[in-house]
Amino acid sequence: MAYRFLLETPESLADDANTVVSSVPDAQVVIMRNSHGLGFDDRYIDLTVAAHSLAVIETIYRWLAEFGEPYPELRVVLHDGRRVRLDRADASLIIAAIRRDQPWVDTSMPMIGSHEPKPWLERGGMVADLERSRNLALDRPESLIDRLDTAPTIATHNLAPAEQFYAEVLELQVVARAQRDDHGELEVIEEEYRPIHAQLAATEADYVFLENGPLRVTLQRTSRGVPLPYGTNPIQIRTSASPDQVATIKGRILMNGYNLLDSDAGVLSFADPFNVIWTITPTTTGADRAAALQG
Repeated sequence: MAYRFLLETPESLADDANTVVSSVPDAQVVIMRNSHGLGFDDRYIDLTVAAHSLAVIETIYRWLAEFGEPYPELRVVLHDGRRVRLDRADASLIIAAIRRDQPWVDTSMPMIGSHEPKPWLERGGMVADLERSRNLALDRPESLIDRLDTAPTIATHNLAPAEQFYAEVLELQVVARAQRDDHGELEVIEEEYRPIHAQLAATEADYVFLENGPLRVTLQRTSRGVPLPYGTNPIQIRTSASPDQVATIKGRILMNGYNLLDSDAGVLSFADPFNVIWTITPTTTGADRAAALQG
């Protein structure tokens, strides 16, 4: 089954866009027609693109880059009606949006055994040269600071969706939440935490500490008025898992429409929604050790 999406282009560029799409071996323009839904003065053409992979998106971006700034206003129209301007995103974000919009296209896998705990990931990637993340001592603020210095930090505007994503895909569990007080010191949030109540009361956590075995990451809440550099300078985190566990994570990625970058030779690479590129390498140890913690 092929992906299908609308590419809206200015009328003057429609023929060139058709040529660019047709240059990709597994993509073609099925229909060209006048755009609709934007008003009577809209002079755009809709190209219905069918593609067996999304390599065509990267080709379109290379063509777009040839124009230089200001870029022409090209848009992708998703099945749910959303229009996304290409010059306000990048190829990886558009690919992820299309996959999320059409999850039935990707091959899905059964999630047999997904209920079983798998504390098997190890940390790595951009922080490979740092010492191992230290254990948290929740009654000592300096312990929290040590963790901030030794574990990858992922910035996000809203902590709750990030917590849910990492719990469902990588089984990272929340071990602590913390706020900065009026003096800038970190203090642990010990009472029951409800994200919606905290947001309404302006008492949101500033940091969430996640763990799955030796893999430890920190979520940092960033002011919603500050744009995050999604799509540029992504964080790189490398880890390992048994082949079966890699297959389980791949199934979760495909079933939820996340951006799978590579799965050749058993190595799994994917971009998550929070500007992190994960590379998970299959372990080569024996069957007993493959299920144990690595690192």
